[in-house]
Amino acid sequence: MKKTLLLQTALVAAAGMMLADAATAQDKAVPIGVTVGGYMVRSFSVQDRGVQQVDQPAATFAAPDAEIWFNIRSVLDNGTVIGGRIELEGSTESDQIDESYLFVEKHDLGRIEVGSTDLVPNKMLYGTPNAIPGDSTTVTGASGDFFGSNSYMMWFASNPNDKEHINIYTSSNRYFGSKVGKGLQLGFSYMPNACEDRGTSAGTAGSCQTFSSAANSSTVNNLHNVYAAAANYVESFGPVDAALYAGWYQGTPGSGTTAAHNGDTLGGYQGGVNFAYNIGDGSQIQIGGLFTQESTDANTANKHGYAGGLKYLTNGSKAGSVGIGVEGRKIRVTGNEETLYMLGVTYQVATGILTFAGAGHETVDPDGSASDNKQTFGTVGIRLDF
Repeated sequence: MKKTLLLQTALVAAAGMMLADAATAQDKAVPIGVTVGGYMVRSFSVQDRGVQQVDQPAATFAAPDAEIWFNIRSVLDNGTVIGGRIELEGSTESDQIDESYLFVEKHDLGRIEVGSTDLVPNKMLYGTPNAIPGDSTTVTGASGDFFGSNSYMMWFASNPNDKEHINIYTSSNRYFGSKVGKGLQLGFSYMPNACEDRGTSAGTAGSCQTFSSAANSSTVNNLHNVYAAAANYVESFGPVDAALYAGWYQGTPGSGTTAAHNGDTLGGYQGGVNFAYNIGDGSQIQIGGLFTQESTDANTANKHGYAGGLKYLTNGSKAGSVGIGVEGRKIRVTGNEETLYMLGVTYQVATGILTFAGAGHETVDPDGSASDNKQTFGTVGIRLDF
């Protein structure tokens, strides 16, 4: 799910997406139907690093990133929307079905999701504008996964997404008289255990974990009794669009052979802001940032960091629009401190067709090490959203 955040504009309606059906909800019943959507990203990257990684050649057509989304939707006589979503990976991956969940939604009340999807902090997040589609300080992609960059992303590291749980959202337009898709929205999640797909072998990726075997002693796989909450506030003030975000979660690692996992709680909190100033004629300046703090291993390993960015769009998401963006991140995970900077340029060929090019530099400074690990990358590619 995290890959779906990498859209051109930073003010993608994360809160509004919970009410995406509100404008089309009808008093007249609509029979159940299925529509198909998704995205595809293809890019070519070059890398110059101090430490050669076996699975990352200096020049490569990056691993394809694509998903097909099956969206299920029906409307009852009273306007209640009932549906679901199944996300199929567009290339061979260990988890071939990314997400699969059902939802019930009433535009003036809120929404409930049940199934395999992200917890509310990740679905309601606002923060740094994205400079390079497919690579971000919030979500790392093909060009950013150099020195284990997945560990340094601004998302919660131990918060297990795509596991079976329940999400509950309030309607975002019930406060302050705002229009649909704006205002204050609250979200809550509860995940009893790290189950995703049916499985017969404990410790198997995607199976229902048992929490008692040595094979299942990892923090993330065994995290259970997870509670999460998030809030965002989206509003327009004249030419300025503003979005504020706050998220929190707490869970209990499963018992195993590692003493640090025996019943201690772990969790984290974060906050983000994003502002867009509409200059006129479609031109827009975006600025935003995100802070995160997390205890990733029962208080024995901590993660904290911040990210910020700036982006200019000549004509929003309309055809012919050019975007120029910069973003950066500084984050510390236990004994390593990582700094990442990126510069990107985008061109909107047509609706749903975005070309891009960019470059970045990353430094990882391990405690006690005589030298830093440094690397520079460049990338060019295309993204299709359909």
